[in-house]
Amino acid sequence: MRIMKILFIATISILIGFAAYYIGYTCGDSNGYDAGYNNGVIAGIGTGYDLRDPTYSEMNEFLKEDATDKNAYIEGSYTCTDYAADLNNNAAQAGYNAAYAYIEYPDGTGHAIAAFQTVDKGLLFIEPQYDEEVQVVIGSSYSEQNGYQVSDHDDTVVRYLLIW
Repeated sequence: MRIMKILFIATISILIGFAAYYIGYTCGDSNGYDAGYNNGVIAGIGTGYDLRDPTYSEMNEFLKEDATDKNAYIEGSYTCTDYAADLNNNAAQAGYNAAYAYIEYPDGTGHAIAAFQTVDKGLLFIEPQYDEEVQVVIGSSYSEQNGYQVSDHDDTVVRYLLIW
């Protein structure tokens, strides 16, 4: 009799487990994964320097919300360096890892932009004055490569430096 009781309890347990699995698998909300992922990411960010690389979509959403590109360029006061620094700091506030990217030209001058190491599309450079993806190709003109007005000096990219 005792064996029958154990077998009965075991059978009922297996049936309940299978039913719960089947109902959850077939009737579950397909948005549950996305919602759970987003909640987990937010909960996992924490405080301080807990930054993460964004997805391409998250980077674009951040750029849409960020107002750095709305700032006025003021020669000698608010320039490319300030745009890049502000975008970088705002990304950190949002929990994203972004790089301050410095591009060096042959005459020793340069230009500052930002970069994101997206988890799904790799390293992307962003012109923070316009929130545009740009190409940084060593040996090529930065302005010509990106369709900007041709510079009055040689803006051939000699090298670039990323500061994370």
